[in-house]
Amino acid sequence: MRNRTNMNDVSYGERPRGASGAERPRGVAGTERLSRVERLQGAGGTERLIRGLLAFVLVCSLTFVTPASTLTPAFADVRGDDLVAGQPWEQVSPAVTDEPDIVADYAALCTEDGTILWERDGNAPVPMASTTKVMTAIVALELCSPDTPMLVTYGAATTEGSSASLWEGDTTTFRDLLIGMMVPSGNDAAVAISENVAGTEFAFVDLMNAKAAELGMTDTHFSNASGIIDEENYTTARDYLIAVRYAMTQPLFREIVGQQQSTANFGGREETFTSTNHLFDLMEDVTGIKTGFTDAAGYCFVGSASRANIELYVVVFHSSDETQRFFDAQTLLEWGFAHYYAVELINANTTVANVALTSWIDKSVPVNAAAPVAIHIFDYAGPIVQEVEVKDWEGSIVKGDTVGTVVWTQNGEVLATCDVLASTTVAEPGFWEWLSIGWDRFWGGFTGKPAHLDTQVLLPQTFTLSG
Repeated sequence: MRNRTNMNDVSYGERPRGASGAERPRGVAGTERLSRVERLQGAGGTERLIRGLLAFVLVCSLTFVTPASTLTPAFADVRGDDLVAGQPWEQVSPAVTDEPDIVADYAALCTEDGTILWERDGNAPVPMASTTKVMTAIVALELCSPDTPMLVTYGAATTEGSSASLWEGDTTTFRDLLIGMMVPSGNDAAVAISENVAGTEFAFVDLMNAKAAELGMTDTHFSNASGIIDEENYTTARDYLIAVRYAMTQPLFREIVGQQQSTANFGGREETFTSTNHLFDLMEDVTGIKTGFTDAAGYCFVGSASRANIELYVVVFHSSDETQRFFDAQTLLEWGFAHYYAVELINANTTVANVALTSWIDKSVPVNAAAPVAIHIFDYAGPIVQEVEVKDWEGSIVKGDTVGTVVWTQNGEVLATCDVLASTTVAEPGFWEWLSIGWDRFWGGFTGKPAHLDTQVLLPQTFTLSG
């Protein structure tokens, strides 16, 4: 059994780390240093020599020390056209005080129901590199079972770019190829799946585009199953959130992308792969899903995390380097969890109003919510208005009678509704009580005494968020 770690999930023209050029012959660097010392001595003495040696040491330290981008985030930025809840962040009320600062040129963050919390140039068509494989998986999952047998052709085995180490003639299963495609980002596995499902990769791509249209991905087009460089393979950050959300509803897909390491069997050989998704190293709540890179697409990542029964999804396209894409995703997800959370709007013990009983002069009934109401809210989407709709009650009232509703809205959209129920029973007046009430109302008409109490709403107009 071999253990393989594919750090650079390049869809095409992948360059392994450290392969930036030929090795420099030994002795050349020493000759260059000697020449530099001699020139410094001839140009101005000991002081300039010392300064030169110090400069040389500094250059060497910067040259040979591990680049900072592999250890810490690059310098990020906040842009004026970043959108929060669909509005430029500087125009949002309440004011956004912690706008996410990321490097990626195209990104978006959404909730499980598809609500976009934040986006940067979310409607711009861009290449998505190996994140293409998310749609490849979606289509295949709907047409295959985990144990569907599959055969690797010469064309699949020799596909360029990142690889799951497939050999021509390998017999395997759909589950094993799905692991090879999603964990080490094998282009060979993507082509093998497409050929086994549809006969040819071209025919499979037609299925991918049909599924994209069905899901409402109106600004997306696929031209291949792996994400290999092609101008006709593109999407938008907003569109691809649709695919990500849909894929994460599939149990087998979710299981595979939620693991940092997986083992697959190809032609009797066991291959153990480590995921290219290094968001696992930055957050504890990661649930998936996929990386990508080409020169045109830049460093890409689509990811998800779940916390306190809330799952958020993020798309990051065209970030600056292999590590920064994960810092970008982490920044957006942490920001999302800080501002999208569960709140209890009301509980059954809360008195919503005192409803006037118009058959009586001096009686009213407290009314409560029919049940507790808890929802997820995005605090930057605006204040939450709670409107109580109750009216005076005539005649007898019985505990549990529905006397109205509470409606909560945010930015004009209804968040929740709840019936309001009488908390006690009060019978209407009897004959003699009726006569007495009539007499009191007759004389009260001359003194300005009201005929009955007024209904009083006790809930404030705006729900206060505790954060």
